[in-house]
Amino acid sequence: MKNNAATFIGHRECWALDPDRVKAEIEKLVSCGVTEFYNGGMGDFDWMCARLVHELKAKYPNIKNYLVIPYLSFRIRERYFDEVIFPEGLESCHFKAAIPKRNRYLVQQAGYAICYVKYTWGGAAQTYKLAQRQGLVLINLAEETEPCGEC
Repeated sequence: MKNNAATFIGHRECWALDPDRVKAEIEKLVSCGVTEFYNGGMGDFDWMCARLVHELKAKYPNIKNYLVIPYLSFRIRERYFDEVIFPEGLESCHFKAAIPKRNRYLVQQAGYAICYVKYTWGGAAQTYKLAQRQGLVLINLAEETEPCGEC
C-alpha cells in the first residue's frame, strides 16, 4: 500500500455526481501528499476522474496521472495520462479475466481510493470490497453523507 497514491473505483455510469465534489476530494488527497493517481479508464466515473486529475496538473505539476489497461487492444478515449501501464502477466489472460486482475493491480498500488459505488454487485463493488480488505482509505461519493477524505 502506497500512502502517496490513490486509485478510482466506480460504476460505469455516475449521472448525479458533481465533478466539483470529486475535484475537491482529489485536492484533499493532494494536500495529504498523494502524488500518483491510478485509473482503469472503463466508464464515465473513471474518465471524469482522469479529466479532473489532468486539469489539476496545472495547479499541482508534481502529480502523475496513470492509466492501467487490462489488454493491449484497450481503446483510450482521451490523452489525459502521463503514462499508460500494462501490468505484467495480463498478456496471457482472457480479456474478461484481465479486467479483475487489472483492478487488483490498481488496489495494490494505492493507499487511498476515491469511489462511486452504490450497488453491491458488479466489478466496481468487487473492487471496492477488495480495497476494504486491503485497508485502503475509502472515500465513497455515492454515500449520502459527505466524505471526510482525511489523511
